[in-house]
Amino acid sequence: MSLPLILQPGEGQTVQIRTSTCTFKATGQETHGHFGLFEFVMEPGTDGASPHIHKELTEAFYVVEGNVELVLGDRRIVAEPKTFILVPENTPHGFSNAGQTPATLLILFCPADSREQYFEGLAELTKDGREPTQVELLDLMQRFDQYPATNTDS
Repeated sequence: MSLPLILQPGEGQTVQIRTSTCTFKATGQETHGHFGLFEFVMEPGTDGASPHIHKELTEAFYVVEGNVELVLGDRRIVAEPKTFILVPENTPHGFSNAGQTPATLLILFCPADSREQYFEGLAELTKDGREPTQVELLDLMQRFDQYPATNTDS
């Protein structure tokens, strides 16, 4: 049985990934694996995620504030607040904040699996300004159904 969950602004487990903050609003454990919902806040000039695919996840983005540059397949768009984008599995996508103000995205993962563990792992790999190796990043990505868009044959 699931318990109701109410999180006020600023509540939820948070991890720091470089200059971005990811707050877990609903995790797979709380939704019985159906979905995960995360709030992702990026400072101006921040790369959020380089183009990648998920083989088993559908991902959705909703821009809450700021302007987010989204890559979707071979398209690049600047998404303003209230923009929604649905990314089916095996579709290359990525995002960044090329703007002059902070940007906030809601990111929905379905099914959830244990997606928060990817963000926790990325936070650990980049802790204290550390730059992870390509091998470390690829290992983390592949454990959580994430593959670089330039290498979709993995």
